[in-house]
Amino acid sequence: MENSKKIETEKTPKKKLDLKAMFMNYSVYLVLIVLVIYFSIANADFLSTYNMENFLQQIPPVGILTVAYAMILICGYVDLSIGYVGMAAGMVGLYCSNLGFNPALVILISLLVGAILGTFNALLIKKFDLPSFILTLGTSYVIKGMLGFFTDEQFIGSEQEWFNKLAKTPIGTDVFKSNALIFIVAIIIVTFIMKGTRLGKYTYAVGSNPEAARLSGINTDMHVVKVFIIEGMLAAVAGLLIVSNLNGGASKDANGLDLFAMAAAIMGGVSFSGGIGTIGGAVAGILTLQVFKNGLTLMGVNSFLQDTVTGLVIILAIIIDYLKRKAGRQS
Repeated sequence: MENSKKIETEKTPKKKLDLKAMFMNYSVYLVLIVLVIYFSIANADFLSTYNMENFLQQIPPVGILTVAYAMILICGYVDLSIGYVGMAAGMVGLYCSNLGFNPALVILISLLVGAILGTFNALLIKKFDLPSFILTLGTSYVIKGMLGFFTDEQFIGSEQEWFNKLAKTPIGTDVFKSNALIFIVAIIIVTFIMKGTRLGKYTYAVGSNPEAARLSGINTDMHVVKVFIIEGMLAAVAGLLIVSNLNGGASKDANGLDLFAMAAAIMGGVSFSGGIGTIGGAVAGILTLQVFKNGLTLMGVNSFLQDTVTGLVIILAIIIDYLKRKAGRQS
């Protein structure tokens, strides 16, 4: 009896603490903490009320886009049109608001525009078996061109007070406003979808191995359409917040948002190849990038150098994603 127990003990090796894997999985949280500590010491204005208010005003729109992008990446796809989808929905909402439409109807129309554009992307990708990277790049140019044509590349101002307050209504304090609350609600909803629903489980399954998911009974084509619809609606919310925050909008306001959101999601541990990642990690990724940019601005770093350094950080995040996938295959 004792010998059999001894044999069982010998057959069951103790799990070693894999420090490398832990660093790969939680590096974004460590970097975020280090950046906050460093900029707090390096610049007294970093934790000032004014800067916190400014930070919390800027991050919700791109944060919501990052959450949406995380879903798409986990499903195994890329969407380079997400910024312009959001901007199109926001500008349509602005136009309807200026015409005097009911606020609830304005929001509903904007969400519908996002859903339609998301559906359009998904149907083209699945119907013609097109690479999502190339297809959505084309879509982004189409939407950008249409926005530029209808607005004549001019800033269109908001004429309704309620629309301007959509993203700027204080919640208890001037630092925390309505757009930050909307961002938190979006995080909670999407986290629940990904962790607690069949839709979320199917998203991971499709992203990990679409053929295996199909053979297991999942309607993968329809599922991809659903994910793109949700992404489009989240983009519409972000677009409304952008336009409300600026008291109006122009097509150029969406420039670079797609790549920034994708980079933030990947930095937060969402795999570019699909099937891996969490919404919490994506949120940590966008917080890290925004803290980094905000800190550099306060320290007076040239905006062009900021773009250069941010680009290098994004490249590093993609390299880390590659190393994580490589380590996963080897194990």
